Amino acid sequence: MAKMESNLQGVNILLGVSGGVAAYKAVDLAGKLSAVGAKVGTIMTANACQFIGPKSFEAVTRSAVFTSLWAGPEEFKGDHIGLLDWADIVVVAPATANIIGKIANGICDDLLSTTICVCWGKPILIAPAMNENMWKNPAVQRNVKTMKEMGFKLIGPEKGRLACGTEGIGRMSEPQEILKAIEKLASKIRHSKK
Repeated sequence: MAKMESNLQGVNILLGVSGGVAAYKAVDLAGKLSAVGAKVGTIMTANACQFIGPKSFEAVTRSAVFTSLWAGPEEFKGDHIGLLDWADIVVVAPATANIIGKIANGICDDLLSTTICVCWGKPILIAPAMNENMWKNPAVQRNVKTMKEMGFKLIGPEKGRLACGTEGIGRMSEPQEILKAIEKLASKIRHSKK
């Protein structure tokens, strides 16, 4: 199958997957990124691994998946700083209330939160996904505001049917929409380097 034309050809995307039901959509996103020629590295939190296995991401990206600060593929060698040097763009999808709180407050207690703390100067796109009541929680909204003030970009969440069975805001944006947002970020990076 021929690759589609994209400004993501050869761009290194670090995909962070936190522990929400929408983690299955992140596999679709990783596949779409790979299909347009991006190089995708994936970091999964322990909770994300409860929803979907690392092998799913390895299959669609043909790259190692990192799940811990303490153990990982040989080329990682325990150095999360190496991921900073490698990544052009960082994407967190789904971004739970938990990871959003960690990012906004500089909490570094797992590989994903530690890597994002190190990568703060890179373009970072956050795709929130959670229950509507969680999304509307004043603490979550304060954390979202803090991330925006830090220069992070957000996409979503969307309104629709949620995992809990209710209708409301909290659905992660669809992978195709996240892909378009990543392409927009990549375009800005390319123009700033000219």
